[in-house]
Amino acid sequence: MNMKIDDELSKKILSFIPEDMNIFLVGGFLRDKFLKKESYDRDYVLVGENIIQAVRKLSDSLDAHFVMLDEEREIVRVVLKDKINCLDFAKCSGKNIFEDLKNRDFTINALAYNLRQNTLIDTENSVDDLKRGIIRAVDEKNIEDDPLRVLRAYRFASQLGYEISNETINILVRYKHLLKHISNERINAELMKLFEGEKSADVISQMKNSGVLFEILPELKQQMEVPPNLHHHLWLIDHSIETLRQIEEHFSSQPDFVKAHLLEPFGSTSRYSYLKLSALLHDLGKPSTWTIEEGTGRHRFIKHDEIGSQMAKPILRRLKFGNAQISYVMKLIKHHIYPSQLIKSDTSDKAINRMYRRLDNETIDVILLAEADRLSARGVEITQDVVDNNISGLKKLLKGYQEFKKNQKPVEKLLSGTEIMEIFGVKQSPKLGELINSLKEAQLDGDVVTKDDALEYIKSLL
Repeated sequence: MNMKIDDELSKKILSFIPEDMNIFLVGGFLRDKFLKKESYDRDYVLVGENIIQAVRKLSDSLDAHFVMLDEEREIVRVVLKDKINCLDFAKCSGKNIFEDLKNRDFTINALAYNLRQNTLIDTENSVDDLKRGIIRAVDEKNIEDDPLRVLRAYRFASQLGYEISNETINILVRYKHLLKHISNERINAELMKLFEGEKSADVISQMKNSGVLFEILPELKQQMEVPPNLHHHLWLIDHSIETLRQIEEHFSSQPDFVKAHLLEPFGSTSRYSYLKLSALLHDLGKPSTWTIEEGTGRHRFIKHDEIGSQMAKPILRRLKFGNAQISYVMKLIKHHIYPSQLIKSDTSDKAINRMYRRLDNETIDVILLAEADRLSARGVEITQDVVDNNISGLKKLLKGYQEFKKNQKPVEKLLSGTEIMEIFGVKQSPKLGELINSLKEAQLDGDVVTKDDALEYIKSLL
């Protein structure tokens, strides 16, 4: 592979690194360069003494931010002024660069580039694996030493669209149990990067087959016991993964306003990644609510949406998600059957607008989840007409929401909370909040227009 890295940044770095110190660009930057992908993070390996001192001088010259990551192992970070480009420097892991590369996770990350000699070092057939699209472990002991690499293999498979070699899958299975010793913050980061991939459903399915999925989300294992039924052609765990797949497959055909909404930054990634996570978890409540009706043999999952929403909270807390992201996932799980139920029961403007207000900024997300859920359930009782009518109705709800947002106006406050407390003797409590929200809903529905209407309305509720 012909490669030359002599950009201005590299020249600047070389000018501040002592001549008796060897410096190598390694890992992800080289991988991404081969794949013609833009990369803002560069990792360097230095061979020599006084590494921290040399990098600190470099940081000062670049007017960058110097961060000590691990003083004992001499690992430091330099964040450039644009706050996008990031340079990590580490002392060589071993006597030389060849030993360092032997300690890498996968061959696609085991390339090194000698900045002084402008030569590429490939001791692990890394270029061949990059060309073939193969993820292969450099050494089994490297996976055992850092078991997060078990999950990282699947993350790379999702992000790059690569296949994990059979030999490596066997290694991942051998050490998957060690994931329980990895911090949940690190697992969270890898999992959300996995969902950024275009084919994350395929990878999640592979993780199910290897058992790795149940090491990080053991609550999903119960879904392996729920079989197909009249409404579902798949076992429950496969239905959950298929729902995720349907979201991915239909993303490119969504209207521009939907794609823009999903690609909004949210937490460490985008709404789209969290929608995928919600799809995987949307039927959490089904195993615990599963009953089979006597006589008909019908499978029932009463209130699985509400129960699943509550089940998600401790799972997401364990995995160190933020409050906003936890609320988002819980909301999607709780309401994922709401749009389809509405289409069947009440398509009046009042009912539809009430749904838009209740779901608020997550309206688009919930409708897409409902759509993917419908497309993933093709049991013998679900005809193509049933699917087409449901999807058509959901598309109308999606388009209607765009118009609803454009025409939405602020609601005049007819009664304040203080007035309700004074007039009706209501105390400061959750009940007061419920009355205020109910009054607002009635105004938006057009049932309450004047202050007298508002007084009568509150009186009727009490």
